[in-house]
Amino acid sequence: MKKMFKALNLLIKDCKIEYITYFILMFFSVLFMLLSTYATKVLVDILETQGRLNLSFNKEILLTDLDDIDILEKLFINSFGGIKFLSTHLYMFAVIILGFAIISGLISLIRFFQRSDFMARMSKNMQQLLFYHIERLPFSTIKSLNKGDIIQTCTRDEDVLKRFFGFNISLIVYTFFIVTISFTILCITSYKIALISMCLMPFMFVYSFFIIKDVRKRYRITDDSESLMTGKIEENLASIRLVKAFNNEAYEVNDFNKYINDYKGKYLSWRRLSAFFFASSDIFVFSQIALTTIFGFYLIFTKQISVGTLVISFSFVSMMVWPIRDVATVLSNLAQAIASLDRINILLDYPLEDIDSGKVIDIKGNIKFNNVSFNYEDSNIDTLKNISFKINKGQTIAIMGKTGSGKSTLVYLLTRLFDYSSGSITIDGVELKDIQKNCLRNNISIVLQEPFLFSKTIKENITITNKDTDFEEVRSVTRISHIDDSINKFKDGYDTPVGEKGTTLSGGQKQRVAIARALLKKTPILIFDDSLSAVDTETDFQIRKSLKEYEKEATTLIITHRISTAKDADLIIVLDEGKIIESGNHNELISKDGLYKKIYDIQTKMV
Repeated sequence: MKKMFKALNLLIKDCKIEYITYFILMFFSVLFMLLSTYATKVLVDILETQGRLNLSFNKEILLTDLDDIDILEKLFINSFGGIKFLSTHLYMFAVIILGFAIISGLISLIRFFQRSDFMARMSKNMQQLLFYHIERLPFSTIKSLNKGDIIQTCTRDEDVLKRFFGFNISLIVYTFFIVTISFTILCITSYKIALISMCLMPFMFVYSFFIIKDVRKRYRITDDSESLMTGKIEENLASIRLVKAFNNEAYEVNDFNKYINDYKGKYLSWRRLSAFFFASSDIFVFSQIALTTIFGFYLIFTKQISVGTLVISFSFVSMMVWPIRDVATVLSNLAQAIASLDRINILLDYPLEDIDSGKVIDIKGNIKFNNVSFNYEDSNIDTLKNISFKINKGQTIAIMGKTGSGKSTLVYLLTRLFDYSSGSITIDGVELKDIQKNCLRNNISIVLQEPFLFSKTIKENITITNKDTDFEEVRSVTRISHIDDSINKFKDGYDTPVGEKGTTLSGGQKQRVAIARALLKKTPILIFDDSLSAVDTETDFQIRKSLKEYEKEATTLIITHRISTAKDADLIIVLDEGKIIESGNHNELISKDGLYKKIYDIQTKMV
């Protein structure tokens, strides 16, 4: 339960007063509603008394005699003018009942507005917390998580938790108020009718306890199945181009049917048990109402209660048993909320990436790798083995090698998306692990092989790295990346929306927009991770030519498969199976009979 209270505190952190006020207003709403019903008892009792008066010679004495009624009814009668006044002005009961009902209704209206407000805030607070946490998780953690699970947690699980604390807790408190006040009134009126009105409820709770345990188990299984289905949908949408290209729609539909049929079976199993619980628990509800009514008639017949007492006992029992039954079903919703909270906590329990501790230095761009090795957590084999090289400020290094040789991993170590297992990497003489990640990443621009563009305009995508820039600076970097002319051909120019993941642009256009975005950041270290692979050789040459002037002050690392891109670099290193097998400049490497020379010979013959 500590976790539930902690979650509630997070959800209502900026609306605690509204949340508490809501329940205070609920108390008065229930109180006035029950007083409105109680007024009916007083009216019936007075009418019953008047019936007896018509048969009595001592009419005035009976009319003013309050000895035979309970203290609560005396208080009610005296609060509204006394028994003589109410007996001669019966229309006052219409005013009293209507007045209490209007007050209760107005308070309820205010409560509903309040609930809408704090539930919206609860949703905002949880979604902000989840999004912030996801954004701050280490890259390795995000990479290992199932995207469907994340989406499920941030949508369905968040909604289940919000609805539990918004609606179900409200129902529990409402039931507590209505049962407490009604039972108290019934006890004052007739303890016998009060006791009989609740005698079956403990049995219903025991019955609910055993059924709900299985409901909770089935819900968790259903929730996990839905997350797998959501993950399948997300994966398919992300790979829609590939599906279309291979005419694979029929296969994907059939594959999705496996997920949806699994979810359907588990959902039906959960809902059938829930439906059985609702239906079977009605037996207790109607039995309780029937038992109270029958016993009430017996008490009237034996002259132990008045007709008015029977009227409110029937009304109060009906008001109590349905909410009590619903509270029993809240146990089912509690099971869902606990399951959803568990899933949320699994995500929130992942430690955040520490990007603030460490040294903040003025990075110039001198980089040194010294016997650096690295292996992924799920592998015992080193992806990089004893990597050593040095690059000075303003120099360019080209990294080549076969697919899977560790080229991208090497540059990821520089941004500390991963931390090296052994060895040393220094920037300007400072150990990389001692440098604050925030500082490090602010001074490195990276263009990925498969650049990601947001569902924004071209200009917004470029200025993500430098929001304070002016339009001329944007035009300057787009000219360097040779995308300015293409942008100007669009109807809306730089205000052209690029669609989700940049789907409205070609692969080459996306890469050039990404290059412009990186250049606008103006960092001392630039990394191009095979980021010119989608452009033709001529455009590649033009971009590299434009970059030369820009790169004079920046240390540049280029991952490439093209000799034409690598040959002008100050240093070229060739990786194979995580090791440096060759290093040197272009002329040195083509004079050796190594992998670089073989690549050079192949690409030269293809020209």
